[in-house]
Formats: sequence, structure tokens, C-alpha cells
Amino acid sequence: MGLRMMTPKRLRKAKSKNSKEILRRLEEYLESAAVTGEPVEILCGFWGDQQDAITYQELRQIVQEGMVDQETLQLWEQDYSVLVAGQLGRLWRNAVIAGLAGQPLLDSRRFVFNTQTSGILNWIRNRGAEFVTASTQEQKNAISALLTKKMRDGHTVDELSRLIRPCIGLTEGDTKAAVRLYDSIVANLKKEHPRMKPETIRRRALDATQKYAERKHQARAMTIAQTESAFAYNRGADEGIRQAQAAGYLGTVKKRWCTSGDDSVCAMCNSLDGVEVAMDAEFGMKGKILFPGYRLMPPAHPRCACAVEYIEVSPPVTIPQMEVSVTQAGSFREYTTEEIESIARQTEESASRHVSVPSKWSGKIVIDDELGKTGKLWICDILATHLTAPHMILHEQLHARSISHYGDAKFYENRNIEEAAVQFMTQEISIKEGIEVIESLYDEMTDALRELRKRTSLYPTDYDFAKALLEMPVDYRLDWLSEAVYSKMRMRADVTVKEYMEISDLLDMLYTKEV
Repeated sequence: MGLRMMTPKRLRKAKSKNSKEILRRLEEYLESAAVTGEPVEILCGFWGDQQDAITYQELRQIVQEGMVDQETLQLWEQDYSVLVAGQLGRLWRNAVIAGLAGQPLLDSRRFVFNTQTSGILNWIRNRGAEFVTASTQEQKNAISALLTKKMRDGHTVDELSRLIRPCIGLTEGDTKAAVRLYDSIVANLKKEHPRMKPETIRRRALDATQKYAERKHQARAMTIAQTESAFAYNRGADEGIRQAQAAGYLGTVKKRWCTSGDDSVCAMCNSLDGVEVAMDAEFGMKGKILFPGYRLMPPAHPRCACAVEYIEVSPPVTIPQMEVSVTQAGSFREYTTEEIESIARQTEESASRHVSVPSKWSGKIVIDDELGKTGKLWICDILATHLTAPHMILHEQLHARSISHYGDAKFYENRNIEEAAVQFMTQEISIKEGIEVIESLYDEMTDALRELRKRTSLYPTDYDFAKALLEMPVDYRLDWLSEAVYSKMRMRADVTVKEYMEISDLLDMLYTKEV
């Protein structure tokens, strides 16, 4: 009697209630129409449009020259850039929001996630640039595989020209597989139907290859949609947890790798299941690096459905109560060192309630009655004098959540829009918190921002506008603001040249002039 050897099943690891819920929410999202429906249809349609856009004559020229010309590569890159700016950008943004909603740790906390922070906007921008570059290169490699000497010697120019078109949008591996299928069908038809015309054989083989390529396009589109969604989903969860920490909703947090634990999980992810590390620590992944920060969170590989469970280790530190109120009238007066330090703690708490960007403030306030009048510190301390009112310290607290993430060079390049945005938000927070508003050198630029919102209705309120502006990357603010304002103006049929000139003058105030 023979013995049948059975592959042992992996031992399923015990899951916490939260980890099960996290995996359920991720799986639900990755299987939703937002991932498996429209994005897949858009990608397949996109590759179809690229195939239709290139002429047979251009394909023959590519085959004859043995390489994809630079002009075609640039057109492909432009196509992918448009795709990223529209549909894929929306896919990433939606997944970022879903990622935070996938964390039960925040279910009971009244925390509002801001997707317009520099961390999120920069991630989407950088991921888009990486995607365009990688996709264009992949497309070039795939077509180059058809143009090797072996391929050109074994096929006619006409054959290769017709094979290139259905392979646009496939990976190099799938392209090679499509050619092998084509060659196999041609060989079989010649063997089984020796009297069949060569043209008929090639046409049937090409038809079968095109159908195969369509299936591969569908599979690749699904892989891209699910993998890119998993990238953004896990990135959104990480950013949301960090925002919640910065706002005082969470204390020290660690992260735990979660897999479903079933037999479909790959060996690498199975080895990571249950591994716990600190927030900024890496998991021990050893696979091909898929994206910057690859080892900090899933996915570990294409179509990876792993997630991270964030676990609060200790509660947030409570800021001590003030010895002095920041809401009194006549606040522009002389304060003791202890009072200034107390005001700095309270204004930091106020800033965290309204701005989700993490603060770079060191927690130290330097009081110098001479240097504090005009100077700035770039070591993440706050510089003040004994005559610094709470409103003015709040202003510096907002710089710590804005330009302090970039440094002095960026400040001097963008100082007008930085000071205007910071003072605008300082005024709005002060109004809400009952802090006395103190006049500043930047009030004229702040008035320009208020007037721009009033004329264009960019946001429902000045507070909403100020918050959105401050939380954008500093070197992106003016381009965004200018485009948003002029887009609103173009929508009006009754806009006059005079209004355009007035809007231009208001925007001009926010640009930093060369000294």
C-alpha cells in the first residue's frame, strides 16, 4: 500500500478582535467597486486608447529601427501623467481616507482626518511621479522584448508590427508570453494544416494572441488597482494615526503586522504575522522594494492584502493647566518668563485643535527682548520677548506646523505666502478661542486672502479657507491658490477685465519679491 505525502497546513495564529476587524475592513475595501470596478475599466480603456493612437506606419518604423523612439516614449509618459492626475489620483485619495476608517483604535475618538496635509499631498504627488516613470519604463521594456535580434530574425516586419499593438500596456513577462503563444499557434497550424495559407495562419494566431493580451490587460489592471489601493490605504492609516497623536487623541503607539493567517498567505507575509515594532521602525521584509518606505508598512508584494494594527501603548500626555489666561483683554503687555512658557503650552494646545499637521516645536521657548523683536530660530525653538502677546506666540506655533518642516531657505523663497497664511489662520483660531487679535505687519496680506475668498467663494468660511491653505505644502500654496482663483473666475460669464486686474493685484501681494 502506498503512502501519499500531504503538504502540512500552516498553523493559524490567534487574532485579536481588532486585528480581525482591521483585516475585514481592508478586504471589504479591496473587493469594493471603488477598486475592482471603475479603476480596472479605466486602465483597460487607457491602454486601448494608447493602442489606437499609434499608427501601423509608426509601428513598422519602430520595428525597422529596432527601438522605441524618444517621441513615442514622451507621448506615453504624457498619457500616464494625465491618467495619474485624474483617475489614479482619485483612487489614491479615496484609499487614504478608507485607510484611516479601517482603524478601530480611532472609532471612539472624535478625530477629524485632514487629507490636505503636506504628508498626504506629497505622498500622492511622489507616488504619481514614481508610477508614471515606472509604467513608461515597463512599457518600453515590454516592446523592446519584441525588438531583439532573435525576434526580428524569426519574424517579418509585418508580424512584429501587428504584435506590438495588443502588447502595449502589458508587462515584459506578459509580452514574451504572448509572443510564445503566437509562435506556438503558428507552428501547430502549419503542422496540422500544411495547405493553409501563411496569411490565414498568422491572422488566426494574431486573433488568439489579442484575446490572450486582453485577459492579461484585465489581470494587470486588477493588480495595479488593488496594489496601489493597498499602498494608499496603509499610508492613510499611518498618516491618520500620526495626526491623531499630534492632536492629542493618542499617546505612544506601536504597530503589528496582520495577515489573514490562511493558506493563501505567502511565506514572507506569514513570517511577519503578529510582529510588533515601534511606529517609526521597519518590519523585516526582504522582498523587492516596491515604493519608498517599503518596510514601514504593507503591501509586501503586488496584491498583498496585509494590514497594520495600531496599538496604543500609553495615553497622551496632558498639557499642564495655565497659570495665566490667554483670553484676557489687554493681552499685549509684559509677562514673566513663567507666564510666557505657560502661554506657549496653551497656544500649542490651541493650534493642535485646529491644525492637523504635526508640530516641529521642540517644546522650548527662548525669551530674548532684543533678538525676539525681529529674529527667528531654525532649530525648532520659539523665540519671544516678555512683551509677546498670546496671539503672537500662537502665530509662531503655526510656523512650527508649517515652514519649520522645510527650513530657512524655503521660508525666504515663500515668505509672503507663509506669513500671510500663518497670520490668517492665527486670526481665525484666535477668534474661535477667544484670544485677543493683535495687529501685525502681515494684516494687509491677510486682508487680501479674505478678499480672494469673498470674491470667489473658494470655501464656505474664512476659517475653512485659512485651514486648507496652511495645511498645504508651502511651495504648493501659491500655485494652488492662483489656479483655484482663476478657475472660479473663468466659470463666471459676467467677469470683467477690471475684476481680473484686481484679482491679479491681490495675488501679487502674496508673491515674494526679490530684495
